[in-house]
Amino acid sequence: MKYLALAWALAAFVLFQDARNVRDYLELSSALGVRAEAKISTPLFQTYPASALDAQTWVRHALSLSEGNGPRLRHTDIDNAPYGREVHWNSGWAWTIAGAGHVYQAISGIPYAYAVERATIWLNPTVLMALIVVVSMWVRRHAGLASALLVIAAMALHPRLIEGFFPSNVDHHGLLTISVLCTLLGATAMMQGRRAGAIFSAVSGALGVWVSAASVLPAIFLCAGAAFVIRPTAETARAWRLWGAIGAAVSLGFYAIEYVPQHMALRLEVNHPLHSIAWLAAGELAARRGERVARDAFAWAWPWIALAALPVTVLVGGVNVLSFTDPFVARLHARHIEEFAPLWTVVTEVYPDEGLGVVFMEAIPLFASVATMALWRRRSPPALVFATIVAAALVAMALWQSRWRLNAAAGEVALLAVLIDAWTGTRPVRVRAGVVVAAVALLFAPGAYERYSVMSSSVAKRRVNTLDAFMPLARDIAATLRASQPKGDIILLTSPDPSTQIGYYGRFKTLGTLYWENADGLKAAAAIFSARDDAEAERLVRERSVTHIALVSENNFIREYYRLLHPDATDEEVNRCFGWRLFTGQPPPDWLEPVPYEVPPNLRATKTWVLLFKVR
Repeated sequence: MKYLALAWALAAFVLFQDARNVRDYLELSSALGVRAEAKISTPLFQTYPASALDAQTWVRHALSLSEGNGPRLRHTDIDNAPYGREVHWNSGWAWTIAGAGHVYQAISGIPYAYAVERATIWLNPTVLMALIVVVSMWVRRHAGLASALLVIAAMALHPRLIEGFFPSNVDHHGLLTISVLCTLLGATAMMQGRRAGAIFSAVSGALGVWVSAASVLPAIFLCAGAAFVIRPTAETARAWRLWGAIGAAVSLGFYAIEYVPQHMALRLEVNHPLHSIAWLAAGELAARRGERVARDAFAWAWPWIALAALPVTVLVGGVNVLSFTDPFVARLHARHIEEFAPLWTVVTEVYPDEGLGVVFMEAIPLFASVATMALWRRRSPPALVFATIVAAALVAMALWQSRWRLNAAAGEVALLAVLIDAWTGTRPVRVRAGVVVAAVALLFAPGAYERYSVMSSSVAKRRVNTLDAFMPLARDIAATLRASQPKGDIILLTSPDPSTQIGYYGRFKTLGTLYWENADGLKAAAAIFSARDDAEAERLVRERSVTHIALVSENNFIREYYRLLHPDATDEEVNRCFGWRLFTGQPPPDWLEPVPYEVPPNLRATKTWVLLFKVR
């Protein structure tokens, strides 16, 4: 136990030292763009890393719940103004953020909204540290000390696993990655004959489904599929049936918490009883592969019918049950959202410096496992074959769409744990420990050093990344808009990223954000900017009660908006639309009043210009 406690202490030191660096960095960033009055003039103030748009939305949801718009997170008015929209995010995580704000307020005495912002810096490392303790204790009990130490190191150092727990970035992706990791760790334990893995895997998977079914269900069904292919033993078969039953029951319970009885719509993007039934069926089919039991026609057919219910429902219901089938949403995902691009495109075009790391660090366990199975052949342990199949499928998904990269990383870590156990299971403890240390030094430490050192270096040099400077710029724009209308609701029309950023600091209502629940708001924003003439634009603006328009040169999205509505449009057609004419400096219509704005001097490094208008 002392070795485990020492590893926890080291992990806590790394995580909270990083949080201190992020705190200091955000203080540098937050000081940018503050004008001569040097006082907070927006309802929210703290800056975030440029990629933390989801975190800003989570904070707004948490504030909304604390202000009485709960207790469940089912509707928001932050976008698709003036109507608002459904929201299908996890109420538990929103309340966790809200609760962290109350704790920080009690300690600091600052106003609640600012306390929530400050609490985000410490919430993620605290949650991750708690997860490290819980997960490693389970692994220590059921897979040994070496595997537990490997898991602690992975959760504290692996760049993909810690990516979702970046201090202040309180979105849900980190929870999903750990959910997938624990689902796979429990499943591999089942394949090694440890029945306790069924409960651990099923509960972990159900928690992930509660947070985001679309992100975790593929890993769950890959586990069942791999078990089906391998054909578990009779003893293991019973564990898979238990796994399916527990997963179905717990996920159904979480569905009741979120949706019963007022919000029971047929939405398959999120947790739904059809997913629970399919999970039960998948566990049953995996179990049957290890059994030789005669069954009547109905007993044989029901799992297949239960599994078929999902695709049949999608085929029949279309966009009414799965928004991703909407052509507009599909084009948006395919063309304009980075996480839906192939991994190779993201690595080579967006983050070319990460290419070696992806191949070297994240793919080595899979390559090593394939080589090991080629060498051992029939002597390969079933757990190793199982983990390799699942990890390979998750990596293939990441190659197809980079958003699966976090799941793939979780699969690689679970595979590495099984691989080291297969290599060293009969070796002395000293040898096993040495292999774990070597694996951590080779696969995790380089990426962790790069990840953690960047922030500490920026703090030491008192330098803010140019992309991160867009946050204080958005805050300054929000202050200017509020000064142009001191009282009353502001409904802002702008491009998607500024909608989230500017809307956050001013707590404005907006139209077009990139969340799948907001397809209507995004279409409305696209229609206004794509209007053929000023009269049509005015009609659409007044239908949506828009009070202000902001055009930000960076990521202005106007041409993208037009082509989402008109995929075959020519450049000439785009150039004639309302948004592009306004963006290129042509005289605004009479119903728009320009709002004077100049980018603050210490934000001019962003090389951004801004046009603001107030609707008369």
